[in-house]
Amino acid sequence: MSPAPDRMHAAAPDSRSLLLDRYRQQLKREQIKVWAIQIGAFAVSIVLWELTVRLGLVREILVGQPTRIIAILDRMARDGSLFSHSWITIFETLSGFVLGVAGGAACGLLLWWSRTAERVLDPIMVILNSLPKIALTPIFLLWFGVGVAMKFALCFSTVFVVVFLTAAAGIKETDHELQQLTAALGGTRWQIFRNVVVPSSVPWLISAMKLGIGFGLTGAVVGEFVAANQGIGYLLLYGAQIYDMSVVWAGIVVLVVVAIAMYACVVLIERMTLAWRD
Repeated sequence: MSPAPDRMHAAAPDSRSLLLDRYRQQLKREQIKVWAIQIGAFAVSIVLWELTVRLGLVREILVGQPTRIIAILDRMARDGSLFSHSWITIFETLSGFVLGVAGGAACGLLLWWSRTAERVLDPIMVILNSLPKIALTPIFLLWFGVGVAMKFALCFSTVFVVVFLTAAAGIKETDHELQQLTAALGGTRWQIFRNVVVPSSVPWLISAMKLGIGFGLTGAVVGEFVAANQGIGYLLLYGAQIYDMSVVWAGIVVLVVVAIAMYACVVLIERMTLAWRD
């Protein structure tokens, strides 16, 4: 006799869930292994770095020293200077990043409405993207002075161009058959844009945001190199001027922490907006 249908249907989901649980456990073990290797490699590198300096194999003035970097960060955290420097750079970066993403995404997506505008603006933006943004620093310095506005302009310009080009590329990759099907079913041009073009472009925009973090921080720090008396860029330049690499590395550590925090926020946005992909 063949097994009862009810038993067959009950056994199939159980086997699938068991396989899925095993797969998840395997992924978790592999992730823990990767984390362990990464943390171990980082710890060994720090220990070797400290030992080479202490043994006199490398001069501390050239490479810095981990224990001194920690001491500098601790001292700056106690006197509040670490937070004041960090806040200036974070404000410049976030303001330029947010407005650059919003402006670049809006302008890039709106090119879908006009092919003529796309043909006109696309080569211009490609040229601007290939232009080193540091070359714009003298212009922004004359226009906005040495204050926060100049750093914001540098950050905004770098992020805007990257997001604009990515959004423009995203609308080109939108499924044309899906657009035609929506139109055939009576969808208006606005409905096609809202329900097809924009959702299809979201993964592209998320990728552009991840790239924009580095560009935004670069713009803010370069602006602080040129003219500033506060900020992480100023801290890096100050450390180089007094030949103290530990101060420079302390500033780099702060930049890394800021970049990781911003990247984590973008990943959170990605999970919230693209949960349907799972």
